[in-house]
Amino acid sequence: MRKSIKPTENQSKTFRIEIDALGPIKIPVKALYGSQTQRALENYQISGRTAHPALIRAYVRIKSAAATANRSCKVITSSQADLIQKSALEILGMNEKEWSHLFPIDPYQAGAGTSQNMAVNEVIANLANRKAGKPLGEYVPIHPNDHVNRSQSTNDSFPTAMRLALLECSQPLAKELQELSRSFARKAKAWQLIPKSARTHLQDAVPMMLGQEFLAYSTTLTKCAQWIETARDPLRELGIGGSAAGTGITVPKGYSRKICRELETLCGEKLRIAPNLCEAMQSQAPITYYSSALRLAALELTRICNDLRLLASGPLTGLSEIFLPAVQPGSSIMPGKVNPSILEMANQTWYSVLGYDQTIAWTAQAGQLELNVMMPMMAYSMLEATQIATRALYTLRTRCIDGLEPNLPRLRSYFENTPQIATALSPKLGYQQTAALVKEALKLGISVVELVRKKKLLSEMELRSLLNARTLTGFKAVDFP
Repeated sequence: MRKSIKPTENQSKTFRIEIDALGPIKIPVKALYGSQTQRALENYQISGRTAHPALIRAYVRIKSAAATANRSCKVITSSQADLIQKSALEILGMNEKEWSHLFPIDPYQAGAGTSQNMAVNEVIANLANRKAGKPLGEYVPIHPNDHVNRSQSTNDSFPTAMRLALLECSQPLAKELQELSRSFARKAKAWQLIPKSARTHLQDAVPMMLGQEFLAYSTTLTKCAQWIETARDPLRELGIGGSAAGTGITVPKGYSRKICRELETLCGEKLRIAPNLCEAMQSQAPITYYSSALRLAALELTRICNDLRLLASGPLTGLSEIFLPAVQPGSSIMPGKVNPSILEMANQTWYSVLGYDQTIAWTAQAGQLELNVMMPMMAYSMLEATQIATRALYTLRTRCIDGLEPNLPRLRSYFENTPQIATALSPKLGYQQTAALVKEALKLGISVVELVRKKKLLSEMELRSLLNARTLTGFKAVDFP
């Protein structure tokens, strides 16, 4: 049982002393947290970081919702529930920047997230007791375990908080993917009649329209947003009420349904209780599923950003088909150099996301029997990956893609001079003869079309018909999003 004992007069100015199951411990006198948080601070000084704000917000909402459910189930009094809920509301009304001091637990902590859960329990209890006129550390009338944590365990509350936090953070991510898709679609619409040379194997290929290339990027990003939305749904399935091992020990009848309904109101998401609470405790597959969708998006975004860096390479010795907005000087030694800085930032972000996905894979498979104790790192990795991806997408769109411009003379030159424009001539001249013309044109340093004219192999009317840009590219009017 927790107790608070009086420090000496000099000691009382800097810290108070609480006693828990391990004995007495000094706590800063004004700290709203208690003994378990203090022990975690002494044990886990690893990264210097604290929990993502979305995880804190989700956890505080769980405590508020639990108070409602517990009052309805008559396992705490109305006055206790009111004090808990008012304290939760006070926390949610604070500036998020204050939370790192209020809940200073390192993400690298003991398994399952007990320290994180207890930090929230202790802060809410101390706030509640202060409202009741009691000193900090004297857990009457609200006790962190007996009242704030009533009908819960870290083992069912942490995975619930993790899911709710990811639901919150993934919504802006899906929106940013759609916004980026629309940005590419706007470029595709504006550039739908600009011909260029396609490339396969990084070699000249058949002609296409610049708009076709960019509409394909838009389509990919729409798919990425859909993958994220699909992966959000399993996160709505909660194991809350499973208690320590999914058996529901100490949980009153009807509690799960009631807390789920209350969390729907607080979080604005449609939620459901898992049909098998033991399975919900053992497996963190919904997190892995979401991470996999984010990984797919990161891989596709890496490919697209790499393409854009190639298309913008130059300005004189690269492809130079598009111009990127200049956002900063590109060199400390080469005057006037401008680099694809935003795209480089974006690529680094996607690589980091892929690293976090690897962490999720390892943490997910590390569950043993009735619990996965690696959840703190799972939550930190996935929330961080989601946040940096969302911010990178916004920056990529607003500071790069929206400002792209085509290099029309270069695009026209490539379109007219690519040897593979000869592909359009092969139905008339045959594959072998056309291949020989390509080889000869390259040797002479002239275009295939010029060589065909020189040899008078086709009439001018036949050439114009075969080399019509719309015909060559299979152009069709598109309804752009």
